[in-house]
Parts: sequence; C-alpha cells; structure tokens
Amino acid sequence: MPNRSFRARALSFQVATALAFAILPHAIEAQGAAATAAAASVPPATPSQLADITDRGRALAGYQRAAWRAYSRLLATKPDPRLVQRYIAYRADSGWVVAFGRLSVTRDTFYVSNVAIPAVVGGSRSDTLFDIETPTTPGADTDFLVRAARAIDTATALFWPSGRPYETAVLPAAGGSWWVYVIPAANRAGVWPLGDDMRFRVSGDGRTILEARRMHVGIIEYDRTLRPEDTRYTAGVHNTVTSEVPEDTDVYHVLTRQPRVFEYVFTPHFLYMVNEDGTIRFVLGRGTLIGTSP
Repeated sequence: MPNRSFRARALSFQVATALAFAILPHAIEAQGAAATAAAASVPPATPSQLADITDRGRALAGYQRAAWRAYSRLLATKPDPRLVQRYIAYRADSGWVVAFGRLSVTRDTFYVSNVAIPAVVGGSRSDTLFDIETPTTPGADTDFLVRAARAIDTATALFWPSGRPYETAVLPAAGGSWWVYVIPAANRAGVWPLGDDMRFRVSGDGRTILEARRMHVGIIEYDRTLRPEDTRYTAGVHNTVTSEVPEDTDVYHVLTRQPRVFEYVFTPHFLYMVNEDGTIRFVLGRGTLIGTSP
C-alpha cells in the first residue's frame, strides 16, 4: 500500500555546492590523465533525451501522488484487507484513477474492490481529492489491470532484498510494454529518500523482463525534521555513478518532496539541473569546474 509519510528536505545549496566544489578537484585529479581523456569522448544528453526523462519522471510523480491520496481516502472507509491487497494507478479522461484490488492466484484476473476517481470540486475535477466507488461485487479485469499487476510481480521478483519498505509503480511504455519502478518509501515522517531504486521494462503481457536498470547506488534521506522550520532551502545536490544522465526518479524526487526546490545532479562527467517543474537543463562538464575540458 502507498506510504503516506513521504517528507524530506532539500540540501542547502550554499553548503552542498561548496562541498561539491571542494571535493571535486581532488577526485578528478586522482583519476589522472586517462580519466580526463575518457571524459572528452562522452557526450552530454540531448534535449530529446532530457525531455523523455522529464516525461517519465512527471508520470511517476503523478502516479504516486494519486496513489497516496487515494489510499488515504480509502482507509477512511475501512476496507476489507482481504480484498485490498494492491493498487494500480492510471490516467483517464478525468485524471489519475486508482484501482484497488487483488490478483488471482493464477495471475489471470485482477479483482477490483474499489476505484478512486478525482472528485468534482467547484465544477472541475480535483487532483488532490478522490471519491471512492465500491462495487457490490468485485469487478474482474482480464486485460489492462491484470497485465499491469503481473508486470509488477515479475519485476519485484528480481529486486534485491532490502530491510526497508519499498513502493512500486507501473506505467505504459512504448510498444505496449511497461515501465515498472521500485523505489524506497519513507520509514518515518518528514523524510524523502532518494536512491537504491530500479526501473524495469516488462513485456506487454507482464511476464518477461526486457530491461533492468539500477538508477542509483546507495541512498540519501532528505530529512526536513533536522532543520528549523524557518530554514530556507535553495537547492539540493547529489552525485550519481551509474549513468551520465539524470534519472527518472531524480525528476520524481524534485516533484514530490517538500519544499519543492531544484536539484543539481553530478554525473561522472557532467552537471545537470532538475528544475522545480521537472524539466532538466545541462549546465556544464564537470571538468570545466577546474579549468579542463569535460
């Protein structure tokens, strides 16, 4: 079930950037001339690539926000836990809709116990308030929802064991396949975790892994509770070693944490900025920071 205690803080821009600039020259110097030559051959992400990352990150953020809010509303109705074992969010004409239910033992049917739809507020659909519809008999879905639920099962079966809670999201991908995300959930109020997450591409029937991508190594907890309430946050910053581009979950993290501030992402050779609206901007090559070519 969605974890509703996601909270976090962004790192102070002034402190974090100062640390990054202080450490970076020593790290690059230690890599030597070979690393500098390799850096020159690595191209930064194209605008099209960055736009695709933004789109996936925005969709992931919308999915999770809808799931958290819908589940909070559902809990107030005291649902039967035997019928509500998982959730699938999807976009409809009315906005994000969340279907709650259970997957059959044979994994060929998804029984829908409750559906959360955006409530009508002031004549228009709200993206923060949900109405819960509960059919007399759970509806049996044998297409979209069951394939999405199977895709989650297939992906999570390959996810490495962990002692902390995780959340999942499944989004349609090109060619009828699925993107399945496994991301850390907050284990206490006031914290937004970033890292130790994976993205899988799963076949349209939800049975086969087509691609597995580990997006971050290690985890950072942005803990807003460690700072006074009146502390002003300007930006966050983190390093990644798994890729030369920001990740979908970097965008998701910026769009869901509070306060919402932009994030600097240092890859091995480049610096990017994820804006508050999820768009991504290439800033410069990391080598440029110490007067060398990226």
